[in-house]
Amino acid sequence: MRRFWQGMIWGGMVGAALGLFMRPMTRPSKKPLADYSADSLVSTTAGLMRQARRARKRLVKKMS
Repeated sequence: MRRFWQGMIWGGMVGAALGLFMRPMTRPSKKPLADYSADSLVSTTAGLMRQARRARKRLVKKMS
């Protein structure tokens, strides 16, 4: 009976150690929510500036 419990304890320890090392390898890597590359930031900034310019022109046109 003592041998059984010894096997259970060692098996649990070995299983926990294997799980600790194997789980990060089997887990799929998450894709980032937003793209933070320099090109995407430049294009986004340029698009926002273009929209602001159009909005400003519309406002000036309405006020005149």
